[in-house]
Amino acid sequence: MFSALRSRLSCQNCWSISRSLKLFERQTIKINNRTFTFSALHFQQQKQTTNNNSSPPPPSSSSSSSSSSSSSPSKLSSLMGEHESKTPFIFSKTSPEPKYSKTQTDDEKHEREAKAAWDVRMLKYTGYFLGIWLFSTIGYVILVWGAPQIDENGNIIQDRYSNLPTWQQYIKRSFREVINYWQTIKDPTSDKLLPEPLPAPYQPKYTLVIEMSGILLHPEWAYNTGWRYKKRPGLDYFIKEIGYPVYEVVIYTKEAPWGAASVIENMDTDHRIMYRLFRENTRFLNGTHVKDLSCLNRDLKKIIFLDWDEKAYQLQPRNALHRLKQWNGEDDDRQLLHLASFLRMIAVSGVDDVRDVLDHYNQEPDPVEAFLIRQQKLLELEEQKKQQAAAAVNSSVKQSKGLFSGWTSSKRF
Repeated sequence: MFSALRSRLSCQNCWSISRSLKLFERQTIKINNRTFTFSALHFQQQKQTTNNNSSPPPPSSSSSSSSSSSSSPSKLSSLMGEHESKTPFIFSKTSPEPKYSKTQTDDEKHEREAKAAWDVRMLKYTGYFLGIWLFSTIGYVILVWGAPQIDENGNIIQDRYSNLPTWQQYIKRSFREVINYWQTIKDPTSDKLLPEPLPAPYQPKYTLVIEMSGILLHPEWAYNTGWRYKKRPGLDYFIKEIGYPVYEVVIYTKEAPWGAASVIENMDTDHRIMYRLFRENTRFLNGTHVKDLSCLNRDLKKIIFLDWDEKAYQLQPRNALHRLKQWNGEDDDRQLLHLASFLRMIAVSGVDDVRDVLDHYNQEPDPVEAFLIRQQKLLELEEQKKQQAAAAVNSSVKQSKGLFSGWTSSKRF
């Protein structure tokens, strides 16, 4: 009974579907990014194939009654599968692959293979180029730097390598020159970076050494202007207060001279900065450009160094003011104003060794802040002393007035 009912419904559905398929002989719909293609011709072929197949005999009433009474889910599923196998194939579940899909996949594969081959080829060419460049550089260094020196008359100057074979002479001389060149980069250009002090009274008593970047200026880069240096707030006041003749100011920076020299010229319009030292005058230690104050040709007792990088003054830490903060371009910064007061105080005090003063303030977490607090306390004490002195003067005036008035009254009587 169930099978007959399903077959009748199937025939009715097939008739209605075939009628609708005549409206569009060949149409395609798209559901959930999957393409379904209807074909009336395909449907008719499937229908003929289904009719030609032999259908199983209808079950008897007794068997149907027994099957209905003792039907199981497995048997029902088998019946459904049998019915679905007889149902005509109307549309394909998956759309047929486009004709160009295989070609497109092959093209992408060939493109990837071509790109990989190109990368390998470029890597080989790069390796060849670097190898040729390396061997050419080594050969040039050996031939040029390893050649013996010649005097004015064209004669070869004998050295300690002259008795060796020629190829050993060239290699050892070139190696020696490379070591000497590295030493010139690592060490300062001279043991005396500054000239002799000026004669009295033109020479200031103290020397102030300052790093330019992060203390006085801040480098900034913009797409329209490129690299520019921003002046720290209070810079003009700072240079005016501590510049010549108060201090012998030396700009000692790790920047290159071709970029920093013009910046310093524009910054020092009044010519209060006496000397300028650059990267080539530093000592290169452990990846850091260290400022060696012992090469300044000045007494270390009279040198004060300002730098935010503690590694820069690792050779003479007592001459530096510690824990200075790097300026990053903030407009509300007032550090230079405080530093000007601090340095002015040392210059006026006339101490014999500035390192003693620096040692005292370097014990504090913020030396400049500690100086300001101490100055505030001193001002308060001075104000109290003035008030006490004024009160004492007022009391003495009152006493003198009382005595004078008493003397005049006694004189009358």
